[in-house]
Amino acid sequence: MDITAWIVLPLLASLWACYYYRYSYVERKLERSEREPKQEDFLGVPIEPKHVNPKLKGWRIPSSLHRFFADFRQFGLVVNTWPPVKDSPWRLQELKDTELRTFDNEPPKQGRRYDVFYNQQRVGSVEISDTSNYTTEVPRVRANLVIRYTPLISFDEISRFLTSIATLLSAGTGDEYAEARQKVETTLTRAHGARRSEGFDAGPAVIDVSFLGSAATYIKLRDRQAQRAT
Repeated sequence: MDITAWIVLPLLASLWACYYYRYSYVERKLERSEREPKQEDFLGVPIEPKHVNPKLKGWRIPSSLHRFFADFRQFGLVVNTWPPVKDSPWRLQELKDTELRTFDNEPPKQGRRYDVFYNQQRVGSVEISDTSNYTTEVPRVRANLVIRYTPLISFDEISRFLTSIATLLSAGTGDEYAEARQKVETTLTRAHGARRSEGFDAGPAVIDVSFLGSAATYIKLRDRQAQRAT
């Protein structure tokens, strides 16, 4: 066998394994929580989130990750009480597990993880972690959002929710926010086109969006809420 094939074939196998793990995990978990979902779960009232306070595991945890975890302790609360989300059916609920599962290309090992609910129905996940140069002053983070589209949730509603998260995880203005919003619209346009071509009786589609940005808007809202509390 040509030496190039010896190099290329294991690489392709590795990439396929990563892809399969990522999406099969998301699909399996969503399927377990969404077997025969009831329409009233989508049309009811939002859940009352029960957040946990996850702990980092292992030795030699980078200082940037420690700082990120401290800064983002209130992220779920800030999101759920922010008017664009508070006045909607969407809610985040933080998970105890810190092992990230939906990042590509040698992902960070740990981060904060959330289930996404639409009223009473779990419909996806959010995972967020630091970057190597993360500081409170420059809170640059990576995030991955996975939403399982169903006909009971319109693309417009998904767009508003994803854009709200993108706003919190960016400076809120300028190129960074524009890039995040463009990612949302591009992903939804592709999903909508695929669904039309397959027919609206097709099964649920997974909508996956990744962000890299400075979460300055979230930090400002967090500090504002802390000031009000005191």
